[in-house]
Amino acid sequence: MRIALFSETYLPQRNGVAILVDRLARHLADQGHEVFLAAPEATGGEQPTLPDSIELVRVAGVPLPRYPDLRIPPPWSRRIMHAVRDFKPDVIHALTEYSLGLIGQRAGKNLGVPTVASFHTNIPRYLPYYGFGWASGIAWRYLRWFHNRASFTFCPSETTRTVLLDRGIRDVRVWGRGVDLDRFNPEHRSDAVRAANGPADALHLLYVGRLTPEKDLPVLFRAYQQLANGGRAIHLVLTGDGAYAPKARASAPAGVTFTGHLEGDDLARAYASADMFIFPSRTETLGNVVLEAQASGLPVVTAAEGGVLENVNHGENGLLCAPGDAASFAARISQLIDDPALRARLAANGRAWAEQRTWDAAFTPLIEGYEEVVAR
Repeated sequence: MRIALFSETYLPQRNGVAILVDRLARHLADQGHEVFLAAPEATGGEQPTLPDSIELVRVAGVPLPRYPDLRIPPPWSRRIMHAVRDFKPDVIHALTEYSLGLIGQRAGKNLGVPTVASFHTNIPRYLPYYGFGWASGIAWRYLRWFHNRASFTFCPSETTRTVLLDRGIRDVRVWGRGVDLDRFNPEHRSDAVRAANGPADALHLLYVGRLTPEKDLPVLFRAYQQLANGGRAIHLVLTGDGAYAPKARASAPAGVTFTGHLEGDDLARAYASADMFIFPSRTETLGNVVLEAQASGLPVVTAAEGGVLENVNHGENGLLCAPGDAASFAARISQLIDDPALRARLAANGRAWAEQRTWDAAFTPLIEGYEEVVAR
């Protein structure tokens, strides 16, 4: 097939969707498909090296107010429209719902090509964290209009699928996620990394993700401070970056380690060298980092809300906390501190769960969906 992908985010931007888009494009190319990828203009960082079967077309954009990590192009581009027309796609996938997604849908209509869509990020749920809670209803109305123009919509979890159906979005299908089990593996545990990140005799609590308001880091900081004040031998390590990193550093308890953005083997060692993974975010549509932590052999403590529920079964491969409740997080972390056997059991079960989540299996329903709309 000839598959055109449209995404508001792509490498070298640092977020889960950008990484996913790159993985998808490469997987499709590896399977023998021709791929067209429309993405925003790069803003620094190492540029991806792509095979000849992937045609990348970039368009200039402007930083999104209060979320400058994303650059949004205008919702039209003659250059992209001409390029996708010349590419002659069999199917168009609008991976994001805004300007480039709109260009993709317009291209599909003009060319008579079927279009599918994806829902990765719950922007209406983010808006209150940026002072725009009043706009959440408007955002849902727009998303309902956008997704119901597509043949169907993919989302990453059953939890998110339920949310979208309740919001009036029709024909929503789950396109799950996988994890690289060789890269994210307990065998990458490193004494040198532990020594660099904090005291060797403390239990290391790890957070991985963007340093942005919607990740609820103040909840993590309060829980950690409560335990540290109680004399617990713990140390908090935060791995990630973002426009709000300076504010996160300023509000963090004393002594917390910020590693900055890590990727590849460095990220794998950071996971495997910790003792537990703490993730307070309430806004996830899945939470890829949870799967990575489980694959790395870490017990997971996370909020009982959103897409993380797809991969965390309380008491089996992780512990769930009351969303937004620092005392609940402190209690669950304390439970793991006091019970090494529980830590080991949750870690082993988390690894076994992750071993069932391969990328090949995750991409299968997506490609089957492409084939279905082309056959129509």
